[in-house]
Amino acid sequence: MKSFKEYLTESKKVYEFKVKIAGDHAKDAVAQIKAALAEFHVATVSGGRTTPISERQSDFPEHRNTQMTVYDITTSYPATALQIRDRIASGLAVTHNHIKISSLAEELEKEINHEYDERTGKALVGTMQEPSDNSHLVSEKHKYDLLKDLAKTPKTLTQYKGVNDKILATSQPGMAAEYKKSVAIQPGAKSAMGSTQNKIPNPFKGIK
Repeated sequence: MKSFKEYLTESKKVYEFKVKIAGDHAKDAVAQIKAALAEFHVATVSGGRTTPISERQSDFPEHRNTQMTVYDITTSYPATALQIRDRIASGLAVTHNHIKISSLAEELEKEINHEYDERTGKALVGTMQEPSDNSHLVSEKHKYDLLKDLAKTPKTLTQYKGVNDKILATSQPGMAAEYKKSVAIQPGAKSAMGSTQNKIPNPFKGIK
């Protein structure tokens, strides 16, 4: 059975960040990062994983012919990515545009969003795209085709006896006979608005 201290340790909330730094920086960066983030109670800082030098880094497309080093940081005190970046930039004497910070939740979201991406092996950054003004979506031909497709859709209502008899016009094919009979004007029937003309009394004859 676990002790209370073990349960307390396991339930303690931690905050995980992934720090990416482009270019060269201090060799003792781990110690400097711990010192810079001391106010957030740093729990762990992983040893940096450095990528080979490449013409372009996907996380730093604005930098050319550089490498990137990744650190995994865990703190026991909450902090924002902006706070982490500011402290590390100051501690390592590195400009902000050389540092990218993301939380564990952001990293998981990125993996989910790009899980089914097709890998073409071609760089999107710096690649000229085929020019297009998307005029095919607003041209007169597109409008004409859209109206033609709408015209193909049947506009007649379906007759359901006893359900929608009264909403169909008298000229509607297949209209229920019961409704035709109910709306038909019978010979000699009086108008619903009255068929007897109101008589105005003659003022010269007086009131009887």
